[in-house]
Amino acid sequence: MMKRLFIGLLILLAAECFSEGLQLPTVFSDHMVLQRDQSVPVWGSGTPGEKITVEFAGQSKTAVVDSSNHWKIMLDPVPASSEPRKLAVSGSGEAVSFSDVLVGDVWLCSGQSNMEWSMDRTENAQESIDAADYPLIRLYDTPRRVAGEPAGRIDAAWTRCSSERVSTFSGVAYYFGRKLHQDLDVPVGLWLSAYGGTKIEAWTPPCGLKSVELLADTVNLPPLSGEDKEDRHIPTVLYNGMLHDNVPFAIRGAIWYQGESNHTEGSLYVERSRALINGWRELWGRDFPFYFVQIAPYQYKEEDARILPVFWEAQAEVARTIPNTGMAVISEYTTLDNIHPVNKEVPGERLALLAEAGTYGMDVEFSGPVFQGLEKSDGTLTVAFDFADGLTTRNGKMPNWFEIAGDDGAFYLAQAEIKGNCVVLHSPRVPHPQAVRFAWHKRAVPNLINAAGLPAVSFRSQ
Repeated sequence: MMKRLFIGLLILLAAECFSEGLQLPTVFSDHMVLQRDQSVPVWGSGTPGEKITVEFAGQSKTAVVDSSNHWKIMLDPVPASSEPRKLAVSGSGEAVSFSDVLVGDVWLCSGQSNMEWSMDRTENAQESIDAADYPLIRLYDTPRRVAGEPAGRIDAAWTRCSSERVSTFSGVAYYFGRKLHQDLDVPVGLWLSAYGGTKIEAWTPPCGLKSVELLADTVNLPPLSGEDKEDRHIPTVLYNGMLHDNVPFAIRGAIWYQGESNHTEGSLYVERSRALINGWRELWGRDFPFYFVQIAPYQYKEEDARILPVFWEAQAEVARTIPNTGMAVISEYTTLDNIHPVNKEVPGERLALLAEAGTYGMDVEFSGPVFQGLEKSDGTLTVAFDFADGLTTRNGKMPNWFEIAGDDGAFYLAQAEIKGNCVVLHSPRVPHPQAVRFAWHKRAVPNLINAAGLPAVSFRSQ
């Protein structure tokens, strides 16, 4: 009898060690938003051979746990709905359910400190927080965590947007989600995963790094150990710790605000962005939209004034060359002595404009004037712009921050005059101008805008 009891106890202990039972990632919780109009993956762990059933919105789908303890089920697409529903998951003698589940649009909101920056530290904070009663907006805030290998469960859960909850949530993400919710009239889920002072490569999964030849070798950096285990700059460590376990929770797209920690890298940032976007899109299995903020003008102490414009140029190149991306420019809402502009409503809403135009097909103005071409004539340069209807200046003065150069490459400030969708430039110091650059200085806050009030993008013609 004792022998049988002992054997039974061993079997129970072995089973407990072999499987922790039915579990799902924490991105599945009460109050979550499931992505509308897409097949929605639901996955988790269980006991090998166990039959798992997922029920939602009249659907009942089954799968069997594989030998690695994993299972995955794809729910059929469901239209947007603000009706609170239940998602039920059951196995052999175990069951979990999630209540108050909505169907709408889910956006991943990621990056460094300017994305992480909380509502209670933003401009007009208390007024905005007091008005943040939006129960159909849901918030998921990922704890900051570094991991040398893909890490397990993330300690977070979805909550309803309220004054209490939003005060410590990302200002940029909140304002982005608020505008989409108001303009689209659907539930919005904001999945925040941001960490201040971090480099883009830390957020990039291995498959993304491998997709870009220039960066492929960085996948093989040694694992974290000892003093290095808290280094937020090592490739993949924030993907491992703050994204991996919740991928591929269904999303409509991603917004991104990062760059200060990479801003000295110039054109290399194009390849780093390509790696991040390639990697995320591969893991999600679709080329979802990716919208980002161009970092603001900033003093950067004694740093050469031209380093930051070269980085802006790289960010613009990302938007120009990588499909289904877009860049929000916030140059006029800077704080030159503070790397964290306190106005987060402007970047959040400009990201939303990009989404409304590019993802939802709405007829909205989403870009400021963008350099289109250059015409040279005797003594003048005529700069043509796209997105330049109603070209004007913010303060009614002559357009500023234009410089022109002759064959010697020496740039001088230019006199500028708006003519239609163009700006005509000349300078007595440059009798035969050949090149132009605009806002080519780390402290440049140019006044050129279009009729929608959106600022012109910095550029150089050569």
